[in-house]
Amino acid sequence: MDRFTFAVVGGVLALVAAGLVTAATLRGQVGGAPDLGTPGGVALAYALAEQRGDPQTAWDLLASAAQQRGNRDRFLARAGHTQADTAYLSTDEERVDGDAASVVLVETYPGSGGIFGRTSYTSRATVRLVREPAGWRISVPPDDFLLNSKP
Repeated sequence: MDRFTFAVVGGVLALVAAGLVTAATLRGQVGGAPDLGTPGGVALAYALAEQRGDPQTAWDLLASAAQQRGNRDRFLARAGHTQADTAYLSTDEERVDGDAASVVLVETYPGSGGIFGRTSYTSRATVRLVREPAGWRISVPPDDFLLNSKP
């Protein structure tokens, strides 16, 4: 293979890789406000509240039993000091069984450059929800350590 052909093939492969990374990160981007009438929407709203540094909204999306397990002031302080990240959020595997539900929260983080270009990685956490009079609320959040009542 001559240099020109090698350069063309290399360029095409680089463009394909860049397109795949872009598609993977844009796939999980949340457009508009999440639907709080669905378990997936509540899980997204909770994660977005944390990402935006809005711990009060995150607290309000917790089920009453989860709120009783934790300390509100401690939760607000901890959730308010989490690092805002650039993860793209989506949900997967939503399951509803009567007044209980589970949904997988998917966070896709853009990667940094490296030998093979920009790579991303994904984190998945199961969120459990219950239906309360106010609607779906989170009984087990993706980051249960925020509810830990120990200092």
